[in-house]
Amino acid sequence: MRMQSNTIILTCLLLLPVVLGSLEKNETTFVPTREWQTVKKGTPIPAGLHVRHNFESGVTEAKLIDDNNVKEEDSNKSSNSTNTNSVMLHPENTILEEKDHVPAEKSDLFNYSIEELKDRLKKMKQDGEDFPEIDIEHSKKIRQKFRDYEALKKEFKSFEINITVSDSDLLSSYIKKFQAYKNKVTMGILTTTEIERILDILYNLEYLLHHIDNAKVFADMEGMNKIISPCLNGTNNEIKIEALRLLGAAVQSNPKVQLKALENDLVQKLLHILSTSSKSDLKSRCLFALGALIRQFPIAQKVWVDHGGVEIFGQILVDGQLQVQMKVMKLINDLIVERQHIEYITDVAQQELRVKAYSAADIERKLLKYSYCDRLSNLMITSFKIDLTDLLRTNYEFLKTISDSMITAAPICIDKWRKHKDEFLPIIQHILDLHHDLNILIGMLQTLETTHDEL
Repeated sequence: MRMQSNTIILTCLLLLPVVLGSLEKNETTFVPTREWQTVKKGTPIPAGLHVRHNFESGVTEAKLIDDNNVKEEDSNKSSNSTNTNSVMLHPENTILEEKDHVPAEKSDLFNYSIEELKDRLKKMKQDGEDFPEIDIEHSKKIRQKFRDYEALKKEFKSFEINITVSDSDLLSSYIKKFQAYKNKVTMGILTTTEIERILDILYNLEYLLHHIDNAKVFADMEGMNKIISPCLNGTNNEIKIEALRLLGAAVQSNPKVQLKALENDLVQKLLHILSTSSKSDLKSRCLFALGALIRQFPIAQKVWVDHGGVEIFGQILVDGQLQVQMKVMKLINDLIVERQHIEYITDVAQQELRVKAYSAADIERKLLKYSYCDRLSNLMITSFKIDLTDLLRTNYEFLKTISDSMITAAPICIDKWRKHKDEFLPIIQHILDLHHDLNILIGMLQTLETTHDEL
């Protein structure tokens, strides 16, 4: 029996390194009690505990030794079974020791005394005196190949971009750019590339001048004289059209800029284009700029009248293109309506000022004097003599514009039109019949629907 007990103890001692040798060190502390507790892998345990390890599950347990444990140990020792799955362990030292730290090698500098180090430094200085002198010529060549720091600073400074450019600065910049092409514009000797550059300048200016304050700055910078007038005096229609668009944007509801335009005789220039050009798109753009310049501005209207504006408009009603005729009639309508609205001003003093300002132009009398009423009525009679059904389908807006113009101008022209009432009344009656005939409306809708489907 004693022999068997010794064998079991020896076996436990031999297995102890296998059980505990592979454990990784764990800094947590195992607190033993009188109950079995699982020992986590790598956790050090104090000496003198009752330890057991299950080889099937790999679980190690430990607790304090008490009387029951002694009895249990004795019973285990007296057991003859060789198929037990666990063994009782009593390790005496389970705390893993850290490996000894290997100190770093000491630097060789510490092997020398202070005096020896001083001697070495002196020797280094003496050796340095034998260095060859710098080649001045070679140094100059090197400097010629590379720029010094100050030169680089100046060059990089020139690359700096001012991101706080104001609209005023932009206007000044565009005006300055245009001056390089000013003479070529008036002489008509521009290349295709130069035309594109000028148009780009005008596009950018138009964008800026939609702001009323920018338009004032543009006028103060003599933009009318430096840009718009040269463009209108040139021969390139594309540049003229864009300059007229720019002018219209600048003077729209802006009395200060309108006055600058008058000072630069732009009303006369616009009337000259209307009377001499045969391009409908140029004339249409010219009427846009002229309307923006003279609407709600009696002084400009007087200049327009004094320089033959009514006669030129009347002639357009005789032989002008359809779209241009419509713009002329709409502009005359607006000028007449302006005068009609004066009576609605409640302030008596303000009303008197407006009457005085508009009376200087005396447009109503000029319309009669220069036969505008007659030419408008003739245009209506001529237009309505053709098949109205086809005309309504093809250009209803044109006929509506004539009708509106006749109604608006009636207070001024009615006495003249009474002389031709025998021609007017059948036409007017015919128009009323057409407007009340729903079959025409149905036919128009069907025509539009078919056209839309084809598209």
